[in-house]
Amino acid sequence: MTWQLKFVTLIIVIALISSATYSIYSVYTENRKLNQQNQSLTTQLSEQTAINAKQQESIQALHELEAKHIQELNHAKTEINTLRADVAAGRRRLQITATCPVSETVTTGGVGDAETPQLTEPARQDYFRLREMMAENERQTRYLQDYINIECRGNNGKSTP
Repeated sequence: MTWQLKFVTLIIVIALISSATYSIYSVYTENRKLNQQNQSLTTQLSEQTAINAKQQESIQALHELEAKHIQELNHAKTEINTLRADVAAGRRRLQITATCPVSETVTTGGVGDAETPQLTEPARQDYFRLREMMAENERQTRYLQDYINIECRGNNGKSTP
């Protein structure tokens, strides 16, 4: 074989080895880049999973809080309705403490109607409506306070007493 043929063969072998080395290096570099991206995405997925779990816990705590306050509100409304029915049936009476101004003039000592003072029917209904509204407002206020403590102050899903 002539030295020219050997030289050309050597050049071709060097070119093939260089090409193979470059290809292997490119694959290695791409593999390292993909591994870094995979690790980054895995970390992001873990963080997002933790965030989702925390949100689910918060949602569950709020659901339990809402159920508790709805139950309390329904109980208060039931008590008011029972009181209303008892007053209407005569089993219970509304007692109102009142004072009457004493007139300066002397009147006869008669007692006119000695009947117990009673509320008029519209006043009685107003009383029950006001009582119901007070119960609703109290429960709504407690719910909002608990909501603030859980969501805004991060009270780990626990309501305050």
